[in-house]
Amino acid sequence: MTWDLTDLVEAVNGVLAGELLGDDPVIFTSVSTDTRTLKSGALYIAIKGENFDGHSFVGDAVRQGAVAVLISEPMETVVPAVLVDDTRIAFGQFAAWHRQQMGLKGLIGVTGSNGKTTTKALLAHILSNHATVLATQGNLNNDFGLPRTLLELSESDDYAVIEMGANHRKEIAYLTQIAKPDVAVITLAAGAHLEGFGSLQGVIETKGEILEGVCEGGVAVLNTDSPGFEYWVEKSQRLQVSVITFGQARFANVQVTDFKQSENQIAFTLDLNWHEIRQSEVVTMPVLGFHNAMNAAAAVAACLAAGLSWPDIQPGLVDFGGVSGRLQQSLLPKGILVDDSYNANPSSVKAAIETLIQLPGKSAVCLGGMAELGEDSETLHQDVAAFAKEKGVKSLLLFGAATQSMQTVFGEGALWFESQDALAQEAVRLIQQDEIQNLLVKGSRSAKMERVSETVLASLEAYQSSIHDEHNQG
Repeated sequence: MTWDLTDLVEAVNGVLAGELLGDDPVIFTSVSTDTRTLKSGALYIAIKGENFDGHSFVGDAVRQGAVAVLISEPMETVVPAVLVDDTRIAFGQFAAWHRQQMGLKGLIGVTGSNGKTTTKALLAHILSNHATVLATQGNLNNDFGLPRTLLELSESDDYAVIEMGANHRKEIAYLTQIAKPDVAVITLAAGAHLEGFGSLQGVIETKGEILEGVCEGGVAVLNTDSPGFEYWVEKSQRLQVSVITFGQARFANVQVTDFKQSENQIAFTLDLNWHEIRQSEVVTMPVLGFHNAMNAAAAVAACLAAGLSWPDIQPGLVDFGGVSGRLQQSLLPKGILVDDSYNANPSSVKAAIETLIQLPGKSAVCLGGMAELGEDSETLHQDVAAFAKEKGVKSLLLFGAATQSMQTVFGEGALWFESQDALAQEAVRLIQQDEIQNLLVKGSRSAKMERVSETVLASLEAYQSSIHDEHNQG
């Protein structure tokens, strides 16, 4: 993309300053908030944070090829500068302006305590079968990541699928006003980031903020099974936003029934009841977990709201292989390793345990601490331990200070470790001695539990290889 600096000035209501370097238009081809990744021809945005001030790096940005800068304090620059009150807000304003210039068929915004990243990825996968799609990459779902994503939109894009995350109130209210979704999906409200929200009701209200930015004529996609459903419906009605529902409730427009799971796939029925569509469809997907059936239902509802037909949607469901770190399956000698290490909160851990125990054989859970749970953290960890015991998990292997009290609740079979490596070696021992066949690895991002999955698989591969070599030599 290319932008004219005068467009930036107008979009952010800024004041042009600095050297104009002649009468020719000033054109920039990218936007950067970090001099370490800045490309020649970029606009550099000097962001002020709690522990840094991007204005200190304006000189570095210019030396690396920035052709203009966006600043919030007067300073001498040798390239054109646009002065605003707050560069963070201006960054969002420019992204919002750019989004409106692109002739998208639709922008789908996705939020929720659990499932938003998988639902986003599934939506992008479905849409990309017959359209050009831009989707949020990684975890770029905050007040810096979302504007950055929107500024990657080009005139060739048909759809955008934009993830919106939050760890405090009013964050999604800000993001949705930038993105202006045509379709807004709320996957679920659960006890995640309670430290920033205070209560489940705080989570419900924050997720519901996405509705405030929905375009005129837009649609909200709501989970009938989630806490807060009635609140979101009422808010949608107040904002004059149409609603399409998904879930297990009989009245859901996309109802999930007849769920079954095998070792390497799930199967379920979707009963569709939306406008002129009245049909039931059996779906199989090469992923695990009932919650993935719900993610699929959310994606189907969003696609219907965006105007797609079932023949448009179905192919993208059946060949969707999931998202890295989210219920990804690897073969163990007699079972499955389920890597769900990307993140964790109490409801997502319980959902993953439900998935694990449906696999044939005995199971162990490797759990890192769940972060941002506030003053109820110990109680919530203990509740997960009790749930795992009740469901028949044989071994609970724990890492992180927050998990220590879970040992007592779970009882025999629970062990706490000071490192991921020590935990992984115990998991390897349990597998090699055939004490367990299946393994779930989960934890908050800060716990870095993917290291456990990597160590277990590497150790078992080396062990199997050595046995193979010994057999050949014999």
